[in-house]
This record gives sequence, structure tokens and C-alpha cells, in this order.
Amino acid sequence: MESTETANRNIYRSQGMYLLGFLTKYYIQSLLLVSVVILAAVNPYFRTIGNLENILLQASFAGIGAAGMTLLIVSGAFDLSVAGLLGLCGVLISELLPTLGPFLTFLAAILLGVVLGSLNGVVVTKLRIPAFIATLGMMNIYLALAFIWTGGSRVIAISDPGFNSLGTGALFGILPIPFLMMIVTYLVCYGILNRSVFGRCLRAVGSSEVAGRTAGLPVDLIRILAFAIVGGCTALAGVFLSAELSSASAIMATGYELTVIAVVVIGGTSLRGGDGTLFGSFTGALFFAVISSALNILNVGAYWQYVVTGTFLISALGVQALRSYILVE
Repeated sequence: MESTETANRNIYRSQGMYLLGFLTKYYIQSLLLVSVVILAAVNPYFRTIGNLENILLQASFAGIGAAGMTLLIVSGAFDLSVAGLLGLCGVLISELLPTLGPFLTFLAAILLGVVLGSLNGVVVTKLRIPAFIATLGMMNIYLALAFIWTGGSRVIAISDPGFNSLGTGALFGILPIPFLMMIVTYLVCYGILNRSVFGRCLRAVGSSEVAGRTAGLPVDLIRILAFAIVGGCTALAGVFLSAELSSASAIMATGYELTVIAVVVIGGTSLRGGDGTLFGSFTGALFFAVISSALNILNVGAYWQYVVTGTFLISALGVQALRSYILVE
């Protein structure tokens, strides 16, 4: 009798741990679903096509950057320079667009992002400067260059209709072009992380740099390439943000770096490296956009929105710690 009761308790415990593990693994997807259902039920405006399009649009800019940042954090590093890099790419777009046209300007912006991202990687890996300090310093350099280029904090208007349609156009009047590009970006990054040798190298280096070097992996090159991907994704986000705003300035993406990292962490990627999920980052970007839309509808002040973001970020780290405990148990 006693053995039967013990067996039943073990079964209930294992079922409870499985459920808890499932919820901690997919908590952001669960929160997103619950939030959408509740908000759509209590507020008629939230479920309008216009608001849906706005949510998808706002999710795109942070989401595109978060795709690249996920790969970098998986490799065991992160990049705080993305706000400055995005602003500098936006300024480049506004200056080159009248001369080169949309296509060549698009390529120039992406190339600049990849080059600057690679430069970040070289500073971190070759000079052995911690990523936090190195990329924070590089952000200030990029912002300064953008200010110098524009002669101050002025906003440069972008009036090319073809280019601006990249940010304002929508497929079937519902799916914004930046959101479609976000989907493409995540598919590409998914292939890199989960279907390529380079993706396995990223996870190996993020799990243990020492083990990676011992195994003969080119750790520095792997991280430099990861930084380059972040730079390219950030520049891509800058292209569509400039097109959507029809303008560019050095400070057009203030706070972008924290938003992108928060999206990645809330999505379930570990800041310790080695473990990450692009699906989580994708839904994390949507979740932030949904919450931001809800707060705007409820007329909650912008500063309180930062409080909400910080609360969710801390909660995400707590959930990661709980999940680690469950896996150990």
C-alpha cells in the first residue's frame, strides 16, 4: 500500500514538473496568446485591422535586430552599439538616396552595417575588451559620427516615394512590408543557427569558449561573423525604420539596444550563451508590440512603459533560473 502511494506521488510530481517545465519553456508564447485574447475581448479598437497592422509594423524593427542579436548572444557575447549603428545607417541612407537611388542605397546601408558589426567583433575579440565596454564605446563613436555628418541633431527628411513605400506599404493591406522582411530574416537566421555547421559552432563557442578553442574552432572568427550578422540585421532594420518615418537622425533609435536585448532574453535565449531560440525572439518582439499597443490604448505614459519592459525582463530572467532548476531536478 505504501509503495503504491509513493508511486502515485512520484507520478503526480513528474507530471507537475513536466507541466511547469512546459510553461517555463513556452511562457512568452502563452503570455502573448492570453494577452491578445483578453485585449481583443475588452477593447474593440485592439481587434481592428489598423491596430493589427500597427502591431506587426512596430514589432518588425526590434524583431529584425533581435534575430541577429539572438545568434550573437548564443555565441556568448552581445552588442550595445546597435542604436548608434542604426542611426548612422539611417543618416547614410538620407544622404545617399538622392544620388544613388533606392537599390544602391539599400545595399550601401547593409554593407555599412556588416562592416561596422565586424569592426565591433574585431575590437572585442582581438583587443580582448569585454563586449559590454567595447560595444558601449563603439555606440558613442557611431552616434558622434552621425552627429558630425548631419551637423548636429537635425532630422533629415527622406522624400523618395519608392523608398518610403518599403516602410509604409502592406501586403493585402494587413501585412506590412517590414514584417514580411522580419519573417524572411528569421527564416534565414533559423537556417544559420539550426541547419548549418556555423550554427553548431556558435552554440559550441557560447557553451564553452575554452572547449571551443581546445577543439580547434576559430573562436574569434566565429564571434566576428556573429557581430557582422548583428550589424547587417541592424542596418536592415534601419532601412525600414527610415522608410517608415520618411526621415533619419542620429538619435532615431534611442534605447534600441536595450529593447532588442530584452526581446531576445524574454524570448528565452540565455545571456550565458550556448542556448537560444529564434522562435522565442520572434514571439518576444510581437509580445512587446502587443503590450505597447495596449498601454497606448489605455493612455499609459511612455515612462511607465519602460517600467513594464523592465519588469518583464526581470521576470524572464527569473523564469530562466526556474527552468534551469527544473532541468537539474
